[in-house]
Amino acid sequence: MRLTKVKINDFRKPRTLLSALLNISLLLLVLYPLLQPQFADATVTEGFVRFDRLSTGSAVSGTACLKSTLTTQTNVVLVFPVGWTISQTAANWTVTTTNLPTDPSGGGAATTWPGIGTATSVIGQSVVFPGTALTAGTFYCFNFAGASSTVGSAGNDQTGQLNTEGGNPYTDTLNYATSVVSSGGELITVNASVSATMTFSLSSNSINLGTLSTSAVSSGNVTETVGTNARNGWVSWLKGTEGTTTLGALHSTTANADISVPTGSYPNVYDLSTTTGYVIDAVSGTGSPAIATAYNGGNATSGGVSTTLYEQMASNTAPTAGDTVTINARAKISATQAAASDYTDTLTITAAGSF
Repeated sequence: MRLTKVKINDFRKPRTLLSALLNISLLLLVLYPLLQPQFADATVTEGFVRFDRLSTGSAVSGTACLKSTLTTQTNVVLVFPVGWTISQTAANWTVTTTNLPTDPSGGGAATTWPGIGTATSVIGQSVVFPGTALTAGTFYCFNFAGASSTVGSAGNDQTGQLNTEGGNPYTDTLNYATSVVSSGGELITVNASVSATMTFSLSSNSINLGTLSTSAVSSGNVTETVGTNARNGWVSWLKGTEGTTTLGALHSTTANADISVPTGSYPNVYDLSTTTGYVIDAVSGTGSPAIATAYNGGNATSGGVSTTLYEQMASNTAPTAGDTVTINARAKISATQAAASDYTDTLTITAAGSF
């Protein structure tokens, strides 16, 4: 641009004055955009465009929201930052209206944008969605997603617009800016660990069957409690001390005699109402743990004890805060059982979490 030199006295000449005015007008025209501050559209009182991902190369999707003072809106025009890959196929731009955000200023739930639907056209970075008039002062939102569209290169101050048609050229214009970070730069990985836990206890360490009878079954019990956070639950076993290799017994050192498990082997069960001997019976309590067949007796029906193997007694297939099992020792003798006061057996009860 070339400016003509003029002298003060030259302003008396009409041509000189006209030339000076033209030069000044041209200068103001060039500088006006720099001198004039940029204001947001006064009709928009609130709004934002939030992207689901802010890292380069991510799929383009997000939420657009607007509150306006006007009620003459038609279509919605979403303008994406320069450099982003925007699908030019309108059908690729779909919308949803569930899980909308709350109004950051008013605090109320967002209203579904009226008339919103799949895009009708795409021109460059501008995607046009259908829409209808808004109610002044209402906070409207919709979710958008663009198949085959990706966020551009990393950088700050990447600008775009959310416009509504119905004015000249728009009814509402919201200028927005976003920042793009390197791939995965907006993600936070949260790590944690949970320690394995298990609790085990017995309500007592002894069962006193008292003086045994030939006509009635003597019984006593203790309660086992197991708790664990093992994802596959827990298992409990038991093993006796006295008796033969396969048949446990109450043994008397004084009489050198046994009150043995009835003849048979695990997992047989025995009914002491019709026979004599020494057995163990388990009963499910809190948490309803499963009882193994050999020890799932009722009344006098119970299982034998091994002196060589830990035999499964009870279990649960899920974590528990504290399952309980009642462990009953039962015995009945024959009329010829040797007299003694030191019949005894030591049961070992153990459990493990199935992690």
